[in-house]
Amino acid sequence: MPRKPDNQTTQQHALLATTYFLHLVGVAAVLYSNPNYWKQPLHTSALSGQAWVNELIHGHPDRIFMALGMRLHVFTAFCANLTLLGGVTISRHGVTVEEQAAIFLYTCVTGLSIRHVAERFQRSNETISKYFQIVLNAVSTGAFYNTYVHLPSADEPISDYIHHNPKFYPFFKNILGAIDGTHINSFTTAANRHASRDRKGGISQNCLAVCGFDFRFLYFISGFEGSVADATMYMHSRLMDFMIPHGKAYLADAGFALCDTLLTPYRSVRYHLAEWGRAGIRPANPQELFNLRHAQARNIIERIFGVLKKRWDILNRPPQFSMDIQAKIPPALAAVHNFIMEIDSSDIYNYWEDLENFGQDSSVNTGQRGEGAIPRAERERATEVRDRIALDMWKSYQEFLEAHPEVLLEDFDPEHEHLVGLENLE
Repeated sequence: MPRKPDNQTTQQHALLATTYFLHLVGVAAVLYSNPNYWKQPLHTSALSGQAWVNELIHGHPDRIFMALGMRLHVFTAFCANLTLLGGVTISRHGVTVEEQAAIFLYTCVTGLSIRHVAERFQRSNETISKYFQIVLNAVSTGAFYNTYVHLPSADEPISDYIHHNPKFYPFFKNILGAIDGTHINSFTTAANRHASRDRKGGISQNCLAVCGFDFRFLYFISGFEGSVADATMYMHSRLMDFMIPHGKAYLADAGFALCDTLLTPYRSVRYHLAEWGRAGIRPANPQELFNLRHAQARNIIERIFGVLKKRWDILNRPPQFSMDIQAKIPPALAAVHNFIMEIDSSDIYNYWEDLENFGQDSSVNTGQRGEGAIPRAERERATEVRDRIALDMWKSYQEFLEAHPEVLLEDFDPEHEHLVGLENLE
């Protein structure tokens, strides 16, 4: 059994600890009082930013994906497009296009502060901020953005996702995609904090996004205060540059108003896939079937939001930039997402397991009830269209169940519902 130290030994230990602490304080005081201590170079690592980028380019393929959010061939094409479409060139200080692109992508992937990114690239805070904004401006506006984010034309063919899925076709043959709002955490001044507070109490900017069924963004607008409703953003966008061809529409949740251009679900009827999953029962009437099919098709936008926020952590951590810069980040990353899909469409499979969980939460904030300034005649006309689609769906569904009664004995999974023989249903 160890012997308990006596008081004299304890006092000696305490004296030694105090002496050592005072010595450290003295050394620190001498260093801090020396003006040369603060004048020595801050970034002195042998691994410069360009050297690190070279390591990523020539190293293991997974390294560049983890650090910059894209594979090597995609990164190479991205740098070429920054020069071709964005006008980004090597700086007069020798910062290459590759390093400028890496600064932007690394900041967006990690969500780290400018100070931490500066340590990674061995550059000053001012340099990091400068080139981050150069690339941000290049991809959030102008030729790069307009090349990869654009609305479909009036003669756009029906998406394969709709056309080859008898659950959706021909009922959604005039649907171009889905529309929804998403809140992005933001950093704001105390004066603007109240207006930026969303319904869940967080400080955010609200963004309106439109996506097609090919996992690509068609339209993106950002910079709205967190308290702004989705329907308000939609009405603003329609007055600006959000054009919808005649006879076409987008799937929207109950935060929007039913109209000629937005097809929304029935209210007070089970809707979210998680609700269907918990209930474990099949639709009992046309309205329930319509809501189930609507939720399954509209789930595409919940998933694309999930991919965007999974790849770019800057969307989850409020960056300490001015609001003007923060507002450019979400549409810029939407354009980069589309670019990645254009160069390597299989990239989406890197997030496939995560996609299974996106859009399943029935507590998702669907915004305030959307009524807006929709004329009564248009609302009635849209209601008739929705009712007709619901009845046609129900008729086809009943015909299928009569032809395949065995499926009624199977467990009902609304998310992975692929009924045997459904491909033959017309």
